[in-house]
Amino acid sequence: ELDRSNPPDAFVVMYSVIDKASFQRAETELARLQDWELLRSRPAILVGNKVDLVRSRAVSSQDGKCLACTYRAKFIEISVGISHNVDELLVGILNQIRLKLVHAHLSDKEGAAHWYKSRGVVRASMKARQMFTWLFGKEDSKFKNCENLHVL
Repeated sequence: ELDRSNPPDAFVVMYSVIDKASFQRAETELARLQDWELLRSRPAILVGNKVDLVRSRAVSSQDGKCLACTYRAKFIEISVGISHNVDELLVGILNQIRLKLVHAHLSDKEGAAHWYKSRGVVRASMKARQMFTWLFGKEDSKFKNCENLHVL
């Protein structure tokens, strides 16, 4: 069980791209972290694992990016089995922790207020992004940013 009074420096929520149920559990976990308001001060990275098993894929990259973007998390797909993008993930975790700490320090100085969506609004936003991509065949510009682990 997560100690909300002393949370970790970052959250890495991982699912298997060949298991739709694990993706749904990842969404539940991101929603829980948001409900507990832990995503305000801590970075989150959504990780799709087992991308080497292309023929068995059940969760698209688009769905992963959309979910990550909706919860203001970063997104990366990896394969632990063939060491694809694992180093990038580890470096990205450290970058996100550093960037979030700097941003939090600057926000405290400026007195910036944070606005976070309710769970219902988050789901509607995710569905709207998926529909936009499906209708127009191009990604929301925020999708590209959600894959960049070197920016906040």
